[in-house]
Amino acid sequence: MGSSDARDSRPKPAYGRDEISDAWMLAVADTATARLRERLHVWLDSGETLLGRSSADREQAAEPSPDGSPTVVAVAWFEPVAGEMVQTLAGMQCEAQVESAVLMGLPRWLAATALPESARWVVRVHPMGLALHDPTGQTFARGVAEIPPEWTTAAIAHDKVLAVYGVGDERQEPPPPSRRLRRARDRGAVAAAWVPLQI
Repeated sequence: MGSSDARDSRPKPAYGRDEISDAWMLAVADTATARLRERLHVWLDSGETLLGRSSADREQAAEPSPDGSPTVVAVAWFEPVAGEMVQTLAGMQCEAQVESAVLMGLPRWLAATALPESARWVVRVHPMGLALHDPTGQTFARGVAEIPPEWTTAAIAHDKVLAVYGVGDERQEPPPPSRRLRRARDRGAVAAAWVPLQI
């Protein structure tokens, strides 16, 4: 029974991939991370705007304010500057960087699923922006941006941040990039969870 539990706790290949393809995916993503950087988008979003399709997510974001105003969500989107497409042994095309995040335990964000909380992933403040740390404590993604005081205040008040990792489309829109993020989510192109913020 113990060995079965151990097997169940291991990361499972995303989308039914095989272990060889997953190892290749991690290697490609590691190379891309060393070569490229992530864009960091930080903003305060309404739970209705970003999480409008999932009432469970809206409830997780924060308690409604006394005056009934929309829930405010502190969002940190680490977006690789370019996708790294890889073909698995089964012939499936995957974006290596987001698949590596999924393999390491950051859940894929799909429109029909509520986001889990993850204490194993952490967003940390650094002098020039934010960093996303994986369960091993290593920096998984790092971005440079000015962090508004109200964003930090909301994150501390709610004791969590909506941390997102993945590549959006190239459509240019005025900030914040909520619609781009929703489209990426609808394609299964991002991983995300509610994570702690460390200052």
